[in-house]
Amino acid sequence: MATRNHDGMGRGTTGASVTDGTPPVGKPTANESPAIHAPGYHGDNRWLLLWAGLIGFAGALTTVVFHEGMRFAESLATGQPGSLVAAAHTLVPWRRALTPALGGLAAGGLLWWARQIAGGKRHSEYLEAIAVGDGRQDVGGNLLRCVSSLCTIASGGSIGREGAMVQLSAATGSWIGQMAGFTEDDLRLLLACGAAAGFASAYDAPLSAAIFIAEILYGTLAIRRLGPLMVASVIANATVRQVLGYRPVYEVPALHIGSLWELPLFLMMGVLLGLLAPVFMGLLDGTRRFVKRLSLALPLKLALGGLVVGLISVWRPEVWGNGYSVVNNVLQTPWPVWLVIAVLVAKSFATAATTGTGAVGGVFTPTIFVGAMLGLLAGAGVHAMWLGSSQPQVYAVIGMGAFLAATTHAPLMSFLIVFEMTLEYQLVPALMLACLAAYHVSRAVRPQSIYHEVLHHGTAIEEDHDGPVTPGSSSPATSSGRTG
Repeated sequence: MATRNHDGMGRGTTGASVTDGTPPVGKPTANESPAIHAPGYHGDNRWLLLWAGLIGFAGALTTVVFHEGMRFAESLATGQPGSLVAAAHTLVPWRRALTPALGGLAAGGLLWWARQIAGGKRHSEYLEAIAVGDGRQDVGGNLLRCVSSLCTIASGGSIGREGAMVQLSAATGSWIGQMAGFTEDDLRLLLACGAAAGFASAYDAPLSAAIFIAEILYGTLAIRRLGPLMVASVIANATVRQVLGYRPVYEVPALHIGSLWELPLFLMMGVLLGLLAPVFMGLLDGTRRFVKRLSLALPLKLALGGLVVGLISVWRPEVWGNGYSVVNNVLQTPWPVWLVIAVLVAKSFATAATTGTGAVGGVFTPTIFVGAMLGLLAGAGVHAMWLGSSQPQVYAVIGMGAFLAATTHAPLMSFLIVFEMTLEYQLVPALMLACLAAYHVSRAVRPQSIYHEVLHHGTAIEEDHDGPVTPGSSSPATSSGRTG
């Protein structure tokens, strides 16, 4: 007698009973291979979209809480919330020098406390937890690290606030996944959804947020990974921008390329920035190695980094904070070349001093700052020799994307985030050329990206030309935890 089976997609298949000696239809025999589903969502995977939406909403709320907490911390540290650069200008020199040092001391004390609570166990960064971990994040440790980041940022530390915002949002995704009882592979994906939500909330760039996580961590745009990441990013961006009224962080004016004959110049600028990116990353790495050799307690290390930032800010107050206000200023108002060079050099060393001492924060925004300044210098040089060329601000915007591509080794994300910020389709050819050129040149000079140490800290992971490699293998990982 025939029995009725289902293939899991709602379609009926007719199978024979076991008494007739023939295998049921639709089930493989010993000589057949099992059926392989077409790429896409199957079964419970579709529910990940709903969970991703929930995590996107929750992640957006956590970034809002952090943002408002930062304003409160800034008012305590400087007496006025808002632009840290403006606050630095109003302070007398001695307060400008000491405020970042005191903030670093407090931030270091909180990090030391977090280590004591963890019993010496190393805290896993969200990037590492997604790439090679189990997707779990510690609640108390993350909260203390975020408060530590608030101390560093509010006191003028040259670091991006988005690093802590993304960390907090990613941890929220992990906590929700743990409470829902998800397995390790799906838990890592929900952690990644939280990170994408935080990125989208911080930069007002939902598409770039999803691509950033997929490109940096997974090395693939497979739909099972990218779908939930996009849902989380879009929900988070809508929550922050529409419901809560937050505005984009970069106010980019309408920009146009003067002539298509400039495309080779943008390509050359990409090559130049690709050569300079390893220098910038080497500065950050060198500072980190130097600080590790110092026999100082963690609070004193962060205080030392803050003191360096403070002393630099006595000369150039523009080094305070993540650099949003400075980039917006140079995009709206022309700066003299000497001032651009001075601020660029000062900001690079201030960022190295802050990140090298172990402060919690991001290097994504300072990287955008450096790219904008380098692009502005290149544009000023071109415009001085060719008056009919594009304005230097065009080169500054394209420099932002090119330098991102060179440091993160994520050219698609770098191109998309600048396009999302400008919405200028005319910039697309120049952006694509500059980002790809910068990426390939930078990777040829330095195979490791700016996130290499975070992704591979404490692991035996290596990186080849095709993507991440699991320990003990010689080819890109193909396990369920690393591919779509």
